[in-house]
Amino acid sequence: MAKNKRVVRFRKRRRINIGIITFVIMFIYIVINVYLYFTKDHLSIYKVHSGSNAEDNVVTGIILREEKIVHSIYEGYMSYFQKDGARVAKNASVYSVDDSNEVYEVITSGEIPVVISNQHNDEIKYDINKLHNALSKDDFSYVYEFKEEAVSTIQDLINTTVMDSLQQKMEEHGIQNQYAIGYTDESGIISYTMDSMETITESMVTKDLFKKDGYEKQDLRTRDYISINTPVYKLVTSDQWSIIIPLNYEQYRKLSNKERVTFKILKDDLETTADLTLYEKQSNLYAKLSMDKHISNYIADRFIELELYFDSVDGLKIPKSSIVEKEFFVVPLEYFSMGANSDKRGLTVEEILEGKVEYRFIPTDIYYEDETSAFIDANQFETGTRIRSTKTNSDYLLLQTGKLKGVYNVNEGFAVFKRIEIISENDEYVIVKKNTENGLAEYDHIALDGKTAVEEKIIY
Repeated sequence: MAKNKRVVRFRKRRRINIGIITFVIMFIYIVINVYLYFTKDHLSIYKVHSGSNAEDNVVTGIILREEKIVHSIYEGYMSYFQKDGARVAKNASVYSVDDSNEVYEVITSGEIPVVISNQHNDEIKYDINKLHNALSKDDFSYVYEFKEEAVSTIQDLINTTVMDSLQQKMEEHGIQNQYAIGYTDESGIISYTMDSMETITESMVTKDLFKKDGYEKQDLRTRDYISINTPVYKLVTSDQWSIIIPLNYEQYRKLSNKERVTFKILKDDLETTADLTLYEKQSNLYAKLSMDKHISNYIADRFIELELYFDSVDGLKIPKSSIVEKEFFVVPLEYFSMGANSDKRGLTVEEILEGKVEYRFIPTDIYYEDETSAFIDANQFETGTRIRSTKTNSDYLLLQTGKLKGVYNVNEGFAVFKRIEIISENDEYVIVKKNTENGLAEYDHIALDGKTAVEEKIIY
């Protein structure tokens, strides 16, 4: 008979998996840090730049200039010799009209060589010498004029060469058709845009014109067959031009004592200055800005957006969100002195040690001072601290406080309060004074939101 066998099972000892424990700990750590990251306030940085935003207003103006539409006295297919905005002399060739497109094909073939005549060579030398003489006298006003004259001379050179060679090329290509050339009867600037407002004058400008109801521009350049008396180009005959802008009462008041005004043309961010004339018409207020430069830049424009600068001031431009108010102790200047082992001003503080009164000098940062008092950090001393003047042996309790406006500078990796002096502001930014003692400098880094900064706390 077999003996009964009893099988005793022992529990296996569970081994600790160090890898799983490490993974769990790291996972919990990551979850906690992710939670803290998304729940805490983040410190964004703003780089300080010079700026000017005083009081600026964007308005739409109407451009007025001396201009006339030129009509063709021929019929046929058009070919153009001048670019839009080109400055031309009297009797300059602007276009040709022919029975077919053959003349156009010859002109655009690129086979016509440009030869500089002695006359054109002398004109170019004269313009260069004139520029050299102006620059040697530190007179840079001629640079713009030189550019216009040089471009006009070169364009005239090209067109003259084309016209001199055109007949020869047509004969070589066997072209027998008739063609005619359109010349200018006076000097000016070429434009190929027409908008039916060429005859508008200052006295004809009304409030309704600025609504642009039904306003259309027409490009006069065409490759279609044209008939006699068809508009072919526009000639602006004077460099004098003006912009009429509507004003509200506040804008009118701020400009009332000015003879010139600075503004920016938003189309190309050009900042310039113009003579200013204010007037009232039918209970509406207007300004006329008169200029004699840059007209070719806006030869195809009738309506133009401007940003006017009122009472413009320069300084450091910072966002309003960066500004905070901080409380300081206000201390009379007579209580400040220089310590024996310090080159810094500070306060002599009274201390009670083992029942004896002793005095200790503490160097103190001064954030701002006027003729009588200085502002010191309220966190450096307890309220009610007694200080002594070494000049008069009088005592003073640190109780009086005052607030200063400032921002938190983070150049060194931690937040440091810097006082500011606001000289101008709008809805989003302020302009603060430059070169204030212990203040901001251009390219400083500050907290974009001053409320998220903690003073002296490391931010990196």
